[in-house]
Amino acid sequence: MFKRVLSKKLYLSVIGVLLVSLLIAGSSFALNTESYKEGFSFGEAYQDEILNNINIVMAKAPENNIDMEQAVRYAIESEDLYNMILPEKVEWMKGVSDGSGIPYQDILVFNTVDRMITGFMGECTTFMAHGKALASGSGTIIAKNRDLGSQTLSEIGLHQAAKHPKGAVYKAAYIDIPETEKTYKFVGSRTAGRWGYGMGVNEYQVTVADNDAPSRDILGFVKSLHDNDLVRLILERASTAREGVDVIAALVPKFGQAWNGIIYEIGDPNELWVVAITGPRWVAKKYTDTVTARSNQYQIRDDYDLAAPDLVSFAIEQGWVPKGTERIDFTKVYSTDELYPADNDLSKRKNVESLYNTEIRYKRAMELLEKNIGKITPELLTALCRDHYDTYKLPSGKVIELNQVPIYSSQFAGWGKHEWQVYEPKQDEVPIHMYIRSICSHGHGGSTASSAILLSRPNVSNELGLMLHAFMPPCNSTYIPFYVGITEIDHRYTGPEAAVAFQLIKARSFSQYKLYHNAVRKAFDPYETRLFEEIPTVESQFEELKKADKEKEANAMLTQFVKDKCVQALSLVQAAQDNMTQASRDASKWSR
Repeated sequence: MFKRVLSKKLYLSVIGVLLVSLLIAGSSFALNTESYKEGFSFGEAYQDEILNNINIVMAKAPENNIDMEQAVRYAIESEDLYNMILPEKVEWMKGVSDGSGIPYQDILVFNTVDRMITGFMGECTTFMAHGKALASGSGTIIAKNRDLGSQTLSEIGLHQAAKHPKGAVYKAAYIDIPETEKTYKFVGSRTAGRWGYGMGVNEYQVTVADNDAPSRDILGFVKSLHDNDLVRLILERASTAREGVDVIAALVPKFGQAWNGIIYEIGDPNELWVVAITGPRWVAKKYTDTVTARSNQYQIRDDYDLAAPDLVSFAIEQGWVPKGTERIDFTKVYSTDELYPADNDLSKRKNVESLYNTEIRYKRAMELLEKNIGKITPELLTALCRDHYDTYKLPSGKVIELNQVPIYSSQFAGWGKHEWQVYEPKQDEVPIHMYIRSICSHGHGGSTASSAILLSRPNVSNELGLMLHAFMPPCNSTYIPFYVGITEIDHRYTGPEAAVAFQLIKARSFSQYKLYHNAVRKAFDPYETRLFEEIPTVESQFEELKKADKEKEANAMLTQFVKDKCVQALSLVQAAQDNMTQASRDASKWSR
């Protein structure tokens, strides 16, 4: 069992505040580098959280029949690879171990085989709208809920444009590839401690997000590019959405895709493209004056605009389509049902073009978008990203009323039914109601770790490319603005500190949505209302300063606005917590 699970993925992911990989064996000597010192401080600050996350993962091992001795051997075999490709990050991670005082072996296993021990957790949902589908009549909006392990933390990064010498390398998660001569400035959201990004916007207002999808094609595993690397590479190298397609077309056939298929959503002020990668092959479709969405399955059929030269010929070679085929239904031909296959024996992969749990979220996202065509704004998308379903049709045909309450907080979760046992149980397990993953996801194993609304507009300066970002499920959080034109970010957001603050709200409210939701929104809603009222004024002031050749003052003003909003958002976390405490007291009052 363990061999089958672990061979699926050597993955630098974490369920918790420690989203890093400590990959130098032993602790017999200290590394006197800045990376090590930073890691040591991190370990000291988050010792309890790191230990808690390790315990969560290890508790899953017996549930999934994992042989931990074999897990340790597998983790140790991984060290050489990571020492070769990310030495500076390895030093930082070594510091985390020493700073926290947690045995190296525990952290090594946690960071190399955690996802295989726990199983796949987390699915993403992305909304897209372009041109006349927007209330403004132009531009592009991409909004993504990034669903990961329930303890995953995110951070915001700001990277300046840079020039690189000939021969420089880009150190991707698993491999090195040639660096480009010039990289663009961008701001983005990523898993804390990771090199690559999950979503972001660059200095040309190119926006990128991505979703996993099961691929029937050949994968590269640790010898290929990670999906978060490709998000970053597009942000660094593309000045238009179309160039983003070219970045993928140039890199993926040469270096491959690591663990699964990926769907990339790429926008700019004028265009919206979706690119689906299936191993070293890909297809791309341009969307104009319309809406579309993605969950975790391919959606492009035979209506693609661009494709890899060998897309059809490879399918013919595999016997998936008849000889002489000139154009294929991409989703029908290249989809499967296993997100992390064990190997490249393609005969093992079932041809399944639609998956229930992803199809229902795709349909819900499209339902929400289509009834708002021509009215879509960033403010509207904050509500869509918080969706938990109004009604839901079960496989039996029965329709249940969720009324925007997450399944774990609804009557259908049935927590109370299993607490009182009159007779000795005859079996180890009891039936429970089906778990329904909503767009705004709340779960034991996986949930929305971050949400971003990415805005590109043709009628503003590129510095006003905007990422509105929320930590944790957005229903328990608030969207904070990050313009690509800013010069610095509040340090609490560039590490996991801000995410931890919002995580506390998420932890308290789990399964108690009805009790706490209004209390949380009472703190955050006025902030968001003011934010959307202030944005037009701030942007107008920026444009006026820039026209007056006061670019330095314009950037300083924009930076201060974002800083103020960051400070205000964190101050409201305590207000939300206080409101939740009062809600608890009110609910338990006894009156006569």
